[in-house]
Amino acid sequence: MNNDHYLIEYRFQGSLKYDIREMIHHLENKFHLSPSHKAVPHMTLCGGFTTKNEKQLVKDFVKICSDTPLCKYTIDGYGYFENETGVVFININPNENLIQFRWALAQKLANHCRLREFDYKQDFKFHATLAMNLKDSDFSRIKRYIDSKPEPQFKQVLIRATILKNSKILCEYDFLQRRLLNRIEALSKRELTRTFTLLDKYFKGDYNPNEASAQIKITQPESWLSKIPFIGKFLTGR
Repeated sequence: MNNDHYLIEYRFQGSLKYDIREMIHHLENKFHLSPSHKAVPHMTLCGGFTTKNEKQLVKDFVKICSDTPLCKYTIDGYGYFENETGVVFININPNENLIQFRWALAQKLANHCRLREFDYKQDFKFHATLAMNLKDSDFSRIKRYIDSKPEPQFKQVLIRATILKNSKILCEYDFLQRRLLNRIEALSKRELTRTFTLLDKYFKGDYNPNEASAQIKITQPESWLSKIPFIGKFLTGR
């Protein structure tokens, strides 16, 4: 029997990864949270789940990723799952490409994977967890604290999607390079620099990662590399 566990997620990159990590550490220290409450900077796309056919899992994953145009999302304030396991999170609003990508993954993998109940539903709450498994008292205190802070609001691009196997990277699809990366490549700073370079060209209108799926001309370039300073406001309230 295969006891391996899989998860498909988006690993935040660049300054946003460090911003969210800092927010997690701030809550952990301020409210003296135990390791069971600690989150990591990511956005779940499917899972966790099990499968007896890892080869087919990767094959389906690559096919769906390669057919998906570049996905975008906005971070828009905070949210809570108070009736489940006491979760505090950053709210993520996906564009239509990201909504369809997540649903296509769930539908395809359901043929040979045992998914979580919410993966079988088209209505899916995109989020990035800040703290979880909170007791009612901790949840109430953190919620009051979060509600007193300025809400982060900015735009981002989903540059990669990752399959984790037993909490370790199995492989990762790069939507800018348009190819599958193995574990070593996924962790490579050189490969990430290549990805950011292509992303910068995309914002300038000099590169189209969507290939034949869409020919998009960007008329107002955005800067992915610029730091968006909402963490200082989160920590200080200013």
